[in-house]
Amino acid sequence: MKHSTKTLLCVLCAAAAALCVIFAIFTLTKKQSASSASSAAASSSAASSAPAVSEYGTVDSFDYQNFTYSDGLDANGYRTGITAQDYVTLPDNVAALPIKKADITPSDSDVQARIDSLLSQYSTTQAVTDRAAQNGDVVNIDYSGTVDGVAFNGGTYQGYDLTLGSGSFITGFEDQIVGHNTGDNFDVTVTFPDGYDASTDSDGNTVELSGKEAVFRVTVNSISEPVTPELTDQWVDSTFGTSDDVHTVEELKAFFSSALYDQNLEDAIMDALLDTADFKDVPKQISDYYACMFLNYYSQLATYYSSDLNTLAQAQGYASADAMLGASDTVITHLAKQDLLYQAIAESQGVEPTQEQLDAAAASYSGSSYGDNFVHQTALQTAVMEWLKTNAVVS
Repeated sequence: MKHSTKTLLCVLCAAAAALCVIFAIFTLTKKQSASSASSAAASSSAASSAPAVSEYGTVDSFDYQNFTYSDGLDANGYRTGITAQDYVTLPDNVAALPIKKADITPSDSDVQARIDSLLSQYSTTQAVTDRAAQNGDVVNIDYSGTVDGVAFNGGTYQGYDLTLGSGSFITGFEDQIVGHNTGDNFDVTVTFPDGYDASTDSDGNTVELSGKEAVFRVTVNSISEPVTPELTDQWVDSTFGTSDDVHTVEELKAFFSSALYDQNLEDAIMDALLDTADFKDVPKQISDYYACMFLNYYSQLATYYSSDLNTLAQAQGYASADAMLGASDTVITHLAKQDLLYQAIAESQGVEPTQEQLDAAAASYSGSSYGDNFVHQTALQTAVMEWLKTNAVVS
């Protein structure tokens, strides 16, 4: 089944470019970011265990403010001055990577999960006025928190949309809202987990949160519930018939099955390469590139919310922006190695992007911050992955 798949592929997010990988791992949606940047009530156990400083350096050592996606790339999409094969030895079977079909074939439950997610993204909301809040509802709340009677930065917010049962706030917070009605004003008492980073009061004095009991004064402004569309041929046709040539429920399931298989194949290929290639070193130029990408993104996010990197990092439970960067070391290393693999295969196999692949990349990354060289790299990586998939031995 071959379709244009513009809408559905956006929903599936099955992109192979490294940029999409880093966004999938690093990115917060604006709505999530607003909550994270304002709520010390959100859970952050992973953040509390982050290293104090990245192995790649401190935030101040990167010129992330001036980062562009074409930095360090030449017109062919290669890393300027770098021969990837000097840093990584490809496996002998790179042109015939063995992949187990059973490992990449999506199950019915995998397909159904994608469909459920799709329906959720097309859900609407309706106001609840005749009952109390229950799990699954979205409650719009104001809250202000204190520890030992002292208000702390990040503990106050007005107009926050919280999905009850999502587990996005400290254990017990959401449970204590269940059963309340619009207009209710009440206290929620919770205990911050051990290791939770300290905050400050309005005078800049330290307020310890780790293991401390906190009281949040909460007002329920409104309650709403999601309304999910019914999965019917009519709904599929009206939603995706024109954009994707998908008209029935069975065609939708077939699309997701095919797309998931393709994405699983790409993931399996990259995992096999990362496991079997011999990495001698990772050039600092490449790891710095991804560190700058990470910091530039979050710097822009902080500016969007009239904040700064350290404040944004602390709101997510990190001690500082340096610790937030340090928590991403593994991802930065992964992306740098993946970058090397794509280029080494292009070098060794003479893979070049087609005009169609170049045009598709240009259409996806047309902003001034990307640049022609990044567009070419994206198309090159697409071409390499297509070469790998064509040559892989799936059995």
